[in-house]
Amino acid sequence: MKTIWPKIKIDSSTYLLIFFSLLAGYLKNISIILIIVLIHELGHVFFFKLFKIDIIQIIIYPFGGVTYINKRIHERIYKDLIISLGGIIFQVILFFIFYYLYHNNYIVSRTYQLFCLYNLNIIMFNLIPIIPLDGSKILMCLLSKYLSYSQSYKYTILIGLISLLLFIIFNFVYKANDLVLYIYLVIKLFEVIKEYKKTMYKFYLERILYNNYYNGIISNQEDILKMKLDKYYYFKDGNKYVNEKDYLKRATHLRY
Repeated sequence: MKTIWPKIKIDSSTYLLIFFSLLAGYLKNISIILIIVLIHELGHVFFFKLFKIDIIQIIIYPFGGVTYINKRIHERIYKDLIISLGGIIFQVILFFIFYYLYHNNYIVSRTYQLFCLYNLNIIMFNLIPIIPLDGSKILMCLLSKYLSYSQSYKYTILIGLISLLLFIIFNFVYKANDLVLYIYLVIKLFEVIKEYKKTMYKFYLERILYNNYYNGIISNQEDILKMKLDKYYYFKDGNKYVNEKDYLKRATHLRY
């Protein structure tokens, strides 16, 4: 993990929040939140490193962390699922650490109560299937197991949009930090929508260039939009069958 620390960047908005929290007397509160956020993100990093996925940068914002990676789409689904759950797994481990510290009188009751409140809220928040939260990635993994990659992508966007609207309606209050969070989530949603075609091209290109893991073969396929993440395909081309690599290479255009 020594190579990770130079890649961690604290966003300027986080420093600003720490400064104002210090002035307002909420330094303990923000310190606990930032510890949870950092440990959550290191949970993802741990599994990225475990599965040998290249990490570009980790940015810590006031409302959470973002890890930028260089990763293929065609990772095994169970790996993506574990990575998506990594932050929450580390938060659960952190709970047991704080539990030990509290019951051995290393921290006071107030600190432990604040930690439990913030830790639970952050776990519940991350499980909401809003893009780019962990819940949306978990949902994408589960959908990819049963639906085509294209369908999974679209349903994740749709469910993410509905979840975001419900989240804003039921949680909207006139606070600057909440407004910033809403704007951030909306921007990320539209980024994923905008990236749909590019992502699909990458999905097909990876199938041409690499020997990915597949746990089954499907023959007599006719529509590339029905291609699943973990299946290998043979397409019907006239009176013969063509493997997916050759079929995709000869495709003059890809439709969506």
